[in-house]
Amino acid sequence: MPRIPYARPEDLEPGSRALLDAAPINVVRMLVNASPAVAQGFVGFSRAFFADSRLPADLREIAILRAGYVAGSDYETWQHESIARGVGLSDAQIAAVRAGGRHPDVLSPAQQSVLDFADEVITNVRAGDVALAEVRRHLTDDQVVDLIMVTGLYMMVSRLLETTGVERDEESVDAAFADSAFGEQSR
Repeated sequence: MPRIPYARPEDLEPGSRALLDAAPINVVRMLVNASPAVAQGFVGFSRAFFADSRLPADLREIAILRAGYVAGSDYETWQHESIARGVGLSDAQIAAVRAGGRHPDVLSPAQQSVLDFADEVITNVRAGDVALAEVRRHLTDDQVVDLIMVTGLYMMVSRLLETTGVERDEESVDAAFADSAFGEQSR
């Protein structure tokens, strides 16, 4: 049972109701409790990572999953494990992200650099020089900035989910749902 009740659709302003209609999942049911401008701004910001970011989808999902695992956010990791599979991550790669640390036999060099970088951003706030240099070997500067921002976004989402007690939906979403609800295509 959530610690804060889900928003009642009939009580929502039209903009918030449209967000819920587009993605009637529990995280959105909780999110639309926010002020309409905040909820709409949050969804717009989130959509950018699915629709317009140049950060490859597998790397985006590694950062999202790592933020969720470190935060202990069951809902977040459960939903994004499904999305991660949909963008090509294997169960072994997802397990490596869950475990953290080095996995050169499972993760590509770019994927490993993102995992290491995300861990440093999550735990230290500031990634160290080595992690930054390594991730920059694989990503452009705009992709690195997107990586920092998506990691921070999902740290925030995990805190929202855990503090408000958002429950799992009956079924997890997949990459196609994420694309349709939050963006035009996963990249």
